[in-house]
Amino acid sequence: MDFQRDDLQQAGDWAGYFSLKANFVTNALRLCDKKLIGVFGGNRLGKTTDIVGMDYVDRILGRHPIEWKNIRPNDHVRIFRFCAPKLPLEKEGEEITSPVYRALKFSLPNYLIKKDITIRRPVMTIKDIQGGPDIYAEFVSYGQGIETQAGVPRKSVYIDEHCSEGFFEEQWPRVLCVNADGSNGDVMIGLTPVEYISWEFEKIYERTDIYYNSPFYREYVKESHGEILKDVQKTGNKNNIAVIRAATDDNPIMGKNEIDELMAQYDDQDTYEIRRYGIFHQISGGMLKDFDPFIHRISEMKYFPDRISDAWIHARGIDFHPHTNWACTWISISPENEAFIYQEYNPSPDRMVNLQIAREVAARSKDYKYIINLVDPTMDIKQPNTGLTPLNDLNTYFREFKRNGLGTGGYWQTWDTKNTRGRDIVKQRLKNARLVGRPFCNNGLPTLWILDNCPQTIYMFKNWKWEDWANRNIASSKEEKNKPEDKNSHFPMAVECLFKHPAFSSLRFRRNVIPERPSGYQGYMRGRL
Repeated sequence: MDFQRDDLQQAGDWAGYFSLKANFVTNALRLCDKKLIGVFGGNRLGKTTDIVGMDYVDRILGRHPIEWKNIRPNDHVRIFRFCAPKLPLEKEGEEITSPVYRALKFSLPNYLIKKDITIRRPVMTIKDIQGGPDIYAEFVSYGQGIETQAGVPRKSVYIDEHCSEGFFEEQWPRVLCVNADGSNGDVMIGLTPVEYISWEFEKIYERTDIYYNSPFYREYVKESHGEILKDVQKTGNKNNIAVIRAATDDNPIMGKNEIDELMAQYDDQDTYEIRRYGIFHQISGGMLKDFDPFIHRISEMKYFPDRISDAWIHARGIDFHPHTNWACTWISISPENEAFIYQEYNPSPDRMVNLQIAREVAARSKDYKYIINLVDPTMDIKQPNTGLTPLNDLNTYFREFKRNGLGTGGYWQTWDTKNTRGRDIVKQRLKNARLVGRPFCNNGLPTLWILDNCPQTIYMFKNWKWEDWANRNIASSKEEKNKPEDKNSHFPMAVECLFKHPAFSSLRFRRNVIPERPSGYQGYMRGRL
C-alpha cells in the first residue's frame, strides 16, 4: 500500500512497523478466520508483538487479508479492546511497562496517534488512514471488575495472558454484531500456560476446530512424545475456535543458544515443556501428575480396529450420584498385564431414570463377560418410598436384561472406600506407561492406557487435583488441604476402585472367570421390567 507521507518524519514513523519480522504465528493469524483464537506458546515467543503489533495494526490500517477484521470508514463500531493484568498507567509518572501498550505504540506510526492514553482515560485515539472517523484503542485491566466491561460493543478484544473465566465470558457479548454487515467480531487470547490448567484448556484448547502447529512444536512433540502432527490439524469440531501452538524457538529474533541458556534453569520436564513449548500440564496440585494425554491417550482405530479380545479380563465400574452425571467405565487387562480403558458413559440421572441408564450400560457392554462389577456405596442406600436401594434395582435390571438376551448379566457390588491402594496402582501403571511409551512393548510392566473414544475420562485424569484455598491470602497462612476435589474425580475414582479389588488387580486372578453370586441372592422386584 502506498501511504501518503507529509515529511521525512512521517516516513521515519513507519520504521517500527516495517522492522517487525513475520513468523509462524503472524502467518497463521493472517490465514485464520475463526471468531475465537488462542495463541498458546512458550515464554519469549513474542506473542504480544505478533498479535498486537502486527495483526491489530494491520486491522487499523485496513491491510489485513481477512476482510471482516479490518476497520473500514463505514464501520459503526471503531474500538479495539486490549486486556491485560495491569493498566499501562496506574500512577502519575510511572514508567509504562505494559507489553500490550508498548507493542501497539512501537508498531503504529506516531503521526496517526491523535491523543495518547492518560491515567484518567486509558484510551488511545487513532487517525483513520482511510479517511473514516477516529479509531480507538481501549486498555482495560482484570482488576477493574467485570461490571465495568459490560454494555458496550467492541470491534475485537485481545486478552493478554491468564484472566478469570468470568472476565473472559464478559468479553464475548462485546463483539456480537459489530461489523458493517451485522456479523460478529472476534476475541483473541495469547497465553503461556504457566499456572495449573485453568478454564482456557477446557473452553478453548480442547474445543478448538483447528490447530496450527509450528515446525518447532511439531518436531519436539514427535521426538519427545512420539506423536506426529500436521502443520494444520482439523478436529471435526464446529465451535468457531482456532488454536495456534508455537515454541519460544519460533521467535525470529532469538537464537537457539540464547533460548537454550534461558531454558536451562528449568530442571522439571513439565515446567520445561510449558515454558518453551506452551504445552499444558497439571503442574500444581494434580492428583495424577504422571498422566500425559500425548502418551496415555491411544487411538482406538490404530490399536483395536475390530474390538478388544473377549479372552482378556473385563471389568465395569459406576460412580453413582443421585443428581450428578454417572461415570460409567469399562476396563480390560491383557495377558501381558496392560490395562485399557476402552469405553465411557456419562448419563444424567435428572434426564434419564435408572432403568434407562442401566439398559444403555448393558447394551454398551455387548457380549463381554465381566469378572468385576462395582458401584459407589451411595448406590446401596435405601429409598424411603420402596425400602430398596438403587443397587437392588440395578441387579434386578441386569438379571432381566440377560434373560431377555441383552448383555451377559452381572452381579454389581459396592466398592471399597477405606484406602488409596487403587490410586497407587493407577499411578504406578501411568508411570510405567510413560517409561515404555506405547502399548504392547511393556516387558511385563503393568501399564494403563485410555482409548481416544473416552474424552471425559481423559479430561478428568488430567484435571483432577487436590482442593485449594479459594482465597490466596488464606492459602498463604494455612497448610495445604489434604483432600481431593470432587470436581473431575468421577471417572478416576471409578477406575482406581476397580484396581483396588483383588480379583482385578492381582496376577493370581488372570483367568476370565465370572464370580458366582453370593448365596442367598434372590434378586428383587420381579416383573418390573
